[in-house]
Amino acid sequence: MRKRKIQLYMLALFVAGVIAFVLGEVAIRLFAPTEFLHPRNQFSSEYGLIPFANANMVHGVPGKWEFHYRTNADHCRGGQALAPEDVTGSSVVVLGDSYAFGMGVNDGEEFPTVMSDNLGDDVHVLNLASPGWGLTQQIRRFYTYGNGFAPDVVVLQFCGNDPEDNFIYRVTEIVNDEFVYRDSALSFNWSKKYLSRSVIQRSQLYNFFRARAARAVQSRFVRQGESAYDEERAETDTVSPQELLYCDLLDLFARDLTNTGIRLVIISVDRQLDGYPHIRTRVDDLAAAGQLQYIEVLDWLQDEGNYRSLEGHIWGARAHAIIGRELARMIRNDSIENPPAD
Repeated sequence: MRKRKIQLYMLALFVAGVIAFVLGEVAIRLFAPTEFLHPRNQFSSEYGLIPFANANMVHGVPGKWEFHYRTNADHCRGGQALAPEDVTGSSVVVLGDSYAFGMGVNDGEEFPTVMSDNLGDDVHVLNLASPGWGLTQQIRRFYTYGNGFAPDVVVLQFCGNDPEDNFIYRVTEIVNDEFVYRDSALSFNWSKKYLSRSVIQRSQLYNFFRARAARAVQSRFVRQGESAYDEERAETDTVSPQELLYCDLLDLFARDLTNTGIRLVIISVDRQLDGYPHIRTRVDDLAAAGQLQYIEVLDWLQDEGNYRSLEGHIWGARAHAIIGRELARMIRNDSIENPPAD
């Protein structure tokens, strides 16, 4: 009899849990539709997180919008991955976060693909951008993969959350004026191994609470990283650790690319670089020294009206089309047909 009561009690708890979950799903879907991404980026010891290989990522809000992002065998957005030895002609590598990856636009509309279409078959464009990445991950990705394609040009896309993202997954450090890579070992990464590809990523209830918890956890890691970097640098000025770390990484990256004959082009999401005056000054100084070229893409977009994505990113399909076309024109005219003298 006692065993029977326990079984009924457990069954009642299970039924109550299912009912509560279904009611929560319906309530959020009706009154607070929440963004989902399936599969979500997977755990990576090298980068902290990276898109799954050969995946069809579905990104949407129920009843409002939905986009699809295809990745290839090398975890890059786009079609078939090529080995460096299979590439003929010139190469361009694109580094960045969700903007260069192209969240908020469908396959073929992201600016690296538009740039590739405009440059033609004799120029290979490799999009190494990944959502959520800062410069620390972008640099590691370039040297461990992109540099093997011997690119003529690197396009680096800046977004206003990049300096903060550097402290969430700080996988690239500078030691004795050289880049040194450290694998990510954040305590919450274990969850990505088991949940990133789970159907739970489609759940409205799960994503409602996940988004809020993720922001809180990331803010804690940023604060811890900033404190540790303050101790490393022992700086006494008022420049934030976020700007100091970004500038340190950018200085060495720009200098190394210049020394190897690779042109570095930086673009910013609608003047967000101006929100970091120390970084903007450093970019201007490096440009004056001939170590990079800064392009203000807002000059290309200012007469276009509303070019946002339904998904929420500032650059929608119209913006990507313009940026890709103009970058291709600039790269072909200024870099490939007329390379800088040694």
